[in-house]
Amino acid sequence: MLDLSSLISFFVLGTIVWVIYKIYIWPIYITPLRKIPGPSSENPFYGNLRTFLLEENPDLKWIQKYGNIVKYHGLFNQPTLVIADTKLIQEITLNHVYDYITPPKMLADGIAIAGRGLVFAEGEDHKRQRKMMNPAFTHNNVKVIYTLFKPRRTESNINLTPYISKATLDVIGIVGFNYEFNSLTSPNELAKAYDSVTNVPQPALRFAISLLSNYVPYIRNIPIDMNRKFKSACEVIDRVSKKLIKEKYNKAEKGELKGKDLLSLLININKTLPIEEKMTDEELKYQIMTFLVAGHETTSISTCWTLYFLAHHTHEQDLLREELVKAFPDKSNFNPTFDEINSLEYLSCLVKETLRLNSPVSLTTRTNIKDKVFGDYVIPKDTVIMVAISALHKLPEIWGPTAAEFDPKRWLDPSLTKNVSNLNYLPFLTGTRACIGNKVALTEFKVLLSMLIRNFVFQQIEGFQFKKRTLTVNKPHPYLGLLAVSKVEG
Repeated sequence: MLDLSSLISFFVLGTIVWVIYKIYIWPIYITPLRKIPGPSSENPFYGNLRTFLLEENPDLKWIQKYGNIVKYHGLFNQPTLVIADTKLIQEITLNHVYDYITPPKMLADGIAIAGRGLVFAEGEDHKRQRKMMNPAFTHNNVKVIYTLFKPRRTESNINLTPYISKATLDVIGIVGFNYEFNSLTSPNELAKAYDSVTNVPQPALRFAISLLSNYVPYIRNIPIDMNRKFKSACEVIDRVSKKLIKEKYNKAEKGELKGKDLLSLLININKTLPIEEKMTDEELKYQIMTFLVAGHETTSISTCWTLYFLAHHTHEQDLLREELVKAFPDKSNFNPTFDEINSLEYLSCLVKETLRLNSPVSLTTRTNIKDKVFGDYVIPKDTVIMVAISALHKLPEIWGPTAAEFDPKRWLDPSLTKNVSNLNYLPFLTGTRACIGNKVALTEFKVLLSMLIRNFVFQQIEGFQFKKRTLTVNKPHPYLGLLAVSKVEG
């Protein structure tokens, strides 16, 4: 008869065998994905994640070495796919979009910050939300973006990252909710909240905690400074979102909700729909949370990268300024119409080139809810699949031999642009999962950049160094503080 110590020994032995099977035997020797080429695992616990965190664009190197379907190893050595095949991207983003969902084990922190709005809604919920929101993003409604801040004068070296982030938060406050955050001119708890979750001093640790929290939720309860700041930030975002929607509902009840901001449009549209198509109050709150994080952080990152490129390519900066001076001679009365700002050819080229080289999101991650076949490979359901946006944007076979270089003029070359499609140029994704507010974001980006270049000259600071984050948002770390700024006279 087995005694207690023998039972414990059998249990421990069984656990060890199970762990070895899950993180070594199955991922290497049994999974159908073993036939797909890719780098060898570096470690049975973190696979190739260390490479993703420490190297720039490892997915591009893998794709160029192994092909357009690559297998690498993620957390606990689990096989993960990276794809840059346009036929597969069409399958995932257009043909069978709802067969691919955000991996449930990658949702915890994202939902805490952005809620289950359009970004994280799936299936019928996503279809209903998208259908309800589409009318709010018509061409005419996008024109509400015009009201923007005016940069303050400075002639010293500055840390641009929080400055631009606050500016874009102020803009999304006006455009999204007709609400003045005034984060550029006074302390703002919402700006501090976003800064605490997006600009952490140890991004690798932040990513590790975020990833592990999907498997072991208790990790978020460990009383360390990073967790305390994250929880506090989420509470602020949730509270401010509830406040914004409550104020709008109070106006709606009085018949005073006549604004053209996005939230007012959504509430007014929602009132006209049958019950089965309406959004709940909770879902409307989620859209606010999504607007707040997606509507200012991505534009902030893109603007910073453009200023970085223009500081290193002063001729391109001069060309843009010449275009702006010609179009808007009186910089004190800079108030372009939607058509005017989008008619500026060189500005559009600069924006496209920045989004090509440094899209705010380098990768988009999905998982298949059904078994699939990709070419000659069987892809079992629940496989994590990453669409390699950043790698696609730098492949020489699409963009030519200068694919790695900043060259806005490539967008004026028909021999190159004929190769570009909505399946290989994906700064906002494509299909029904594409960013619904892409026109708003692009207009905000263009107007903000134009204001800055029309008023200031940006130069690089010799010797300043930073690293580019790849695995999460595509932003400089610790910050983009490499620009000296002087005021444009006349």
